[in-house]
Amino acid sequence: MKIKCVIWSLFFVACFACCEKHEAVRWHDGFQQAQAQYDSGFVMLQQDSLLLAFPHFIRVAEKLEVLPDDMTDEEILLVSRAYYQMAHVFRRKIETNAEIDALRWALSYQRLINDTVWMAWTGRQLADAFESVKENDSARFYLNKVMPCLDTLSDDVWDYIGARHLLADLYFDDQQLDSCLLVKREVIAFKTRRGMDTKNDSVSMGMNLFFSGNHAEAKPYLRKAMEAEMGEVERGAIMSLLAQVYEEEQNADSLAFCQGFHTSYVQAESERVSDGMLAVKQYENYKAERDARLQGLREQKQAQVAQRKRLVFGVLAVLVALLVAAYLLAVRKRHRNVLKDKDFEALGLKVMAIYGDRLSNKMERIVKVFDEAYPDALTKLKAVHPDLNATELDVSVLSMFSFRTKEVADLLGLRENTVSKYRSNIKKKTQSDSFEALWKPFLG
Repeated sequence: MKIKCVIWSLFFVACFACCEKHEAVRWHDGFQQAQAQYDSGFVMLQQDSLLLAFPHFIRVAEKLEVLPDDMTDEEILLVSRAYYQMAHVFRRKIETNAEIDALRWALSYQRLINDTVWMAWTGRQLADAFESVKENDSARFYLNKVMPCLDTLSDDVWDYIGARHLLADLYFDDQQLDSCLLVKREVIAFKTRRGMDTKNDSVSMGMNLFFSGNHAEAKPYLRKAMEAEMGEVERGAIMSLLAQVYEEEQNADSLAFCQGFHTSYVQAESERVSDGMLAVKQYENYKAERDARLQGLREQKQAQVAQRKRLVFGVLAVLVALLVAAYLLAVRKRHRNVLKDKDFEALGLKVMAIYGDRLSNKMERIVKVFDEAYPDALTKLKAVHPDLNATELDVSVLSMFSFRTKEVADLLGLRENTVSKYRSNIKKKTQSDSFEALWKPFLG
């Protein structure tokens, strides 16, 4: 029998181990597939194929995103990066609302595992996005959060520079042009000391000058757009500003030159809007599917928790019932654990009848009935335990018949606390666990 139990135990352990191994393999395969999707999308981003890259990041989230408590750290990291890259696509397509939403999801995952560097990057992008829609309080909130981190990230110069440009834009929005231009010049000086290109920074300062009404001062900075590295949409937008400057100067040749960028600018802007709308559509579809799935998982988890509680309470109820049953069985067994050849149960009924009688001298009558049934029992008990006094002998007789403390006190004219002390003293003197065990040797 023991060998069979051991074999079955080993069988169940082996099955459990196989299930665990299968689950680990399944997780590993799913994560590797998600990682491959992310890598493919990232390569396409590097090649500036934004619309081709975007679905890959959606698939990463589709494959891994469940309730955060059920995700591993590796899954959380990868999903947060996928949302960050989605936001990057939205940023390039100037879909700010979708960008903010994706960045918030990225940040929520990064906070779960305290991913400091990516939190700094994501917070800076969030601040930038809020500034672009002129929610400057939110922009300042995130910028103040990440600036200390960006200051310490010595290897990440570009995010530091981006944060400084954002600070300048916030000054500009507050109509603090001098502070704005001061920060922009500090950025140009910072990059110049490191041998970095500053053409884009000059263009940015030119835009601030132009929109503050200083068109003449803005012109030399805006002209850097011809040399700066930027997309067709950005360059076309800058050239349209220059066109206004040349129109004011009545410089027909330069005006015509700038207007030559208008057609390509309009075309590129149209493509950007179309592409952005397509990416947003994919994202909104995924959001709807994700929210429904996560809500279903939350409800499923709540149902499982409720089921576990019911199961625990049920098990506890069964255990309590079993304990009560075991106690009652033990009591009944203890009450029966006497010599049946003397018809002890009949004697007990006779004793209880005396207790219920209205006549006096109940205790004397009970002792007399007991002596008639067991003539030598008291004598033998006194001989073995001579240190028991008369009251302790009476208490031991009544306790053997399972009289309660209150009933013993009533019969002997004692207080209940006194009866309890007598019982305790009797057990100590006789070294007996129960009164049935004390009396059993003398009832034969």
